Amino acid sequence: MYNTLIFDLDGTLVDSIEDLALSTNILMKENHFPTYDLDTYKQFVGNGVDKLIERALPEKYKKDVRKYRARFDEIYKENCLKHTKPYKGMKELIDELYHQGYKLAVVTNKPKVNAVTIVNHLFPNKFMYVFGNTVYQPKKPHPCLVQLAMQLMESNKNETLMIGDSNVDIETAINAKIKSVGCEWGFRGKEELVQAGATYTVSKPSDIKDILK
Repeated sequence: MYNTLIFDLDGTLVDSIEDLALSTNILMKENHFPTYDLDTYKQFVGNGVDKLIERALPEKYKKDVRKYRARFDEIYKENCLKHTKPYKGMKELIDELYHQGYKLAVVTNKPKVNAVTIVNHLFPNKFMYVFGNTVYQPKKPHPCLVQLAMQLMESNKNETLMIGDSNVDIETAINAKIKSVGCEWGFRGKEELVQAGATYTVSKPSDIKDILK
């Protein structure tokens, strides 16, 4: 039934919240702004780096995101693999799906350069395509990168699943007119995924195999 799986990255394939929080808090400290804990950052992420920085900045500075973005990129480049790791059971799942012949891709709102670095380091040679945010395409929930991945992999809508941990991923699937899997272990939790309209929800990576049977 399904032969193509398109994964989100942060909160789905990898637990990256500690490095995202670390990098943003370094930026905040350098500018003498308040810092935040990990749970707060779980609500800040999901809509790309500009939105992450905007949410972290004090109210009077939120309009100056572009001013702080370049420095954030420098900090995160140095820290994006410091603590980031696959969720328990995810590496084994991806290895199994790859060897079974599933077509695998990543579509994330993380900047493409960081996404490629992380995926190539933690899941080498397993994904056919890794699409991250660039200046050339809109971010999820716009479906353009999911649709591009499907086109390049020669997959149709009935064969494709979008797998992610937030309402952004579920809305992306809806916009692309494909089915979705909500990952309860991610940054947002089951309630948000159900409310967003996830076709399926799973509590651990190996549960995805049951959907594919």
